Amino acid sequence: MSDKLPCLVDTIHFAPSKASRLLQAADLIAYLHRRLVSGQDSDSRARKANEMLWAHVAPRVAHSHCWVPGQHTC
Repeated sequence: MSDKLPCLVDTIHFAPSKASRLLQAADLIAYLHRRLVSGQDSDSRARKANEMLWAHVAPRVAHSHCWVPGQHTC
């Protein structure tokens, strides 16, 4: 018997981030990642500050895939 779960299905719950510090942290990390990959910072100082922040987070990021509803991988 396998101990791996190839696919889990559950309801997605949306919540205001003010209700959870962990959700606020996830929002902040997603926002920072998006700013860096989009290249929208034209000010080199802002870009450098964001890169310094990301340097603290990056070693802890497991993956940066984008989930698209309706596309199943299982």
